[in-house]
Amino acid sequence: MKKFTLTTLAAAILLSACGGSSNNDSNNSETPVTAPETTVSVGISDAPVNNLAEVNLVIEQLTFRSANNEDVVFDILDEQGNPIKVNLLDYTGDAIYQLIDEQQINPGDYEWIRADIVNGEAGSNFDLTSSVRFNDGSQAPLAVTRKANDGVGEIQLNDFSLNEGANELVLEFDLNKALLKRGNSNTVYLKPTAVRLENVISTFDVSGTVTTELQEACIADNSDLAPEQGEFKHVVYLYNASVAEPGDISEQSNSPLATAMVDSDNNYELAFIATGEYKLAYSCLGHIDDAESEDENFSLYQQQDITVEQDLTVSFTVTAE
Repeated sequence: MKKFTLTTLAAAILLSACGGSSNNDSNNSETPVTAPETTVSVGISDAPVNNLAEVNLVIEQLTFRSANNEDVVFDILDEQGNPIKVNLLDYTGDAIYQLIDEQQINPGDYEWIRADIVNGEAGSNFDLTSSVRFNDGSQAPLAVTRKANDGVGEIQLNDFSLNEGANELVLEFDLNKALLKRGNSNTVYLKPTAVRLENVISTFDVSGTVTTELQEACIADNSDLAPEQGEFKHVVYLYNASVAEPGDISEQSNSPLATAMVDSDNNYELAFIATGEYKLAYSCLGHIDDAESEDENFSLYQQQDITVEQDLTVSFTVTAE
């Protein structure tokens, strides 16, 4: 097992120079071609939610498990030697917080990458453990469960490859799908299944607007589903093209790959989307879309088929009948 320790201020550069050879006795000598060093950078980003002011995730370690069962481990520490705390809401859309940067690693297939999380719990010091802060200023513990149930949170993403040369991975948190409450517990839980692993160099952004007129039409047509408190929640959903009947964010086969909130300026952004065929849809019923259960009253208001081969702008507007 290889283990490295990094800090947020000064990450150790774990690279050795690629050396060529030369023959001073001959002007016709050739310099051998060396394979490019394989490096990996890992960052985190998220799609935001609208009822929280902070989502503070405390990350202690990253582990890469190769196909031959070798582990490469990076300790992620701040300048005081503590696991780093990142407010995910500071890194929305295509903004990235860099956990490790250009660290040397072997190319090839990997079984998984795992992020170990310092879970929050009742009575936690929220400076050192994961937590959320609500818009009213109150705080609650944030936790990620794992099978060992030993207090350590675990986000594990399986089956990926690192190419020769530079690899820029991002852990993309879809907070609409990821955060939930269970029973009467004060703790907010983060579902690891709502985190995607993407290689930035081979992904694109899908962004655009949802016009005020379309939002108002959706609200009018769904007036019987108005929230008792608060407002309608406007969300854009991305599905695989193969999904025949796109559904809500509960973990069904027809659930979206990613979601994006429509902001106060009517804009949305889906970042780190791989090349492919997709369905893109808008709904104003995000407020009834629960990550833990299928919502019978949920529906999409407008859908479009899209092809992602580059950064793409797609807008939703009222269409003439």
